[in-house]
Amino acid sequence: MGAPISTQDWSYLNPANWAGASYAPAQANTIGAIEAAIVAQLQNYAAANPGSALAMVEIAHFPDKPESYRLVNRVGAVLVEFSGAEYQPEDDTALVVQERRLSFEVNVLARDLGWGYGALASGTSPGAYALLDAVRTALTGFRPPGCKKMRPVRERFLERDAQGAIWYYSAEFVCSTVAMEAQPAAPAAALVSARALEKSGQTTRSVAAAPYIFNASNQVQLVQGNVSNVVVTSDPAGTTYVQGVDYNLDAVNGVLTLISGGAIAAGATVLVAYSYADVVSTATAQNGAPTN
Repeated sequence: MGAPISTQDWSYLNPANWAGASYAPAQANTIGAIEAAIVAQLQNYAAANPGSALAMVEIAHFPDKPESYRLVNRVGAVLVEFSGAEYQPEDDTALVVQERRLSFEVNVLARDLGWGYGALASGTSPGAYALLDAVRTALTGFRPPGCKKMRPVRERFLERDAQGAIWYYSAEFVCSTVAMEAQPAAPAAALVSARALEKSGQTTRSVAAAPYIFNASNQVQLVQGNVSNVVVTSDPAGTTYVQGVDYNLDAVNGVLTLISGGAIAAGATVLVAYSYADVVSTATAQNGAPTN
């Protein structure tokens, strides 16, 4: 767990306040999902940077029928398409697991390069070069879900449509993910139950001394688990009992067990003060789906 923000309520981490949630396994990193994330990143960058060249053009997936596509934006367009993937050698002898390196072409269509007749940049709208720079800035280091960060590979001139007065450029980016063979569903969940105990005292809370009675099993169950700094005294206070001599402590579950021959009598009432940190529990439901 990271360091908590002082104004944030962390009580939801207490199992007593947590109603539970079903676990939904992650979906496969499909081509369509990754391409959609790239398009969304370019659109979000344009919205967050209204002065960028990307904010003045159409941003979309590459058209299904490019021969029917018409550039209607007065400045240009940025169209994203999947161009291929390479697979590295497998890393396991029992299971096919490979690095999958996907390539995406970002096609830049622009009415001009940013100037006229070889003069200095003075056009009223961004040209192809400014769009290429903006695309590189928006996508370099962007991490699609389940992938490594994207990096540029090359930029190149494609053609000049003299009739349509459009410049065509391409910027190629790659990102890596993992490909593995499909596995049949397991007949039962591998995880039956688990408990995660916070360490380092990031959300430690202190509990004032309160009376507890040793039950017929010579045990005291504290309200919280994952306890520390336990102090056990007589009731009324006056005698401090020694862990390992008078009682044993199960700090994970918050259980005190009386030691025969110690200073605490069977069925005695004691005062217990302690500190505790968060505990997160996970168990398997009857249908095999783990719940928290």
